[in-house]
Amino acid sequence: MDRQELTAIVLDLLEKETGETYEQLEDETSLREGLNLDSLDMAGLVLHIESHFSIQIETELLESITTVGDLLSMLEGKIAAKPNRKAA
Repeated sequence: MDRQELTAIVLDLLEKETGETYEQLEDETSLREGLNLDSLDMAGLVLHIESHFSIQIETELLESITTVGDLLSMLEGKIAAKPNRKAA
């Protein structure tokens, strides 16, 4: 999955969580000030992301994520590190 596809998925999940419509997500956009996400929005978004990608995001990682780019980079790393499961 490339970054553009990942951005589109995160945008969709973000819009589902907040009920807002966003034109596009720029890497430098602040999650709190730029997208007006509060702690409840962030918690909900993280739950949607974890469920969608079947990953676990540690609280310590979340503390360092302030921009859309930070979030996407963290997700790229998590997805790349996820073991590929093959059907038996």
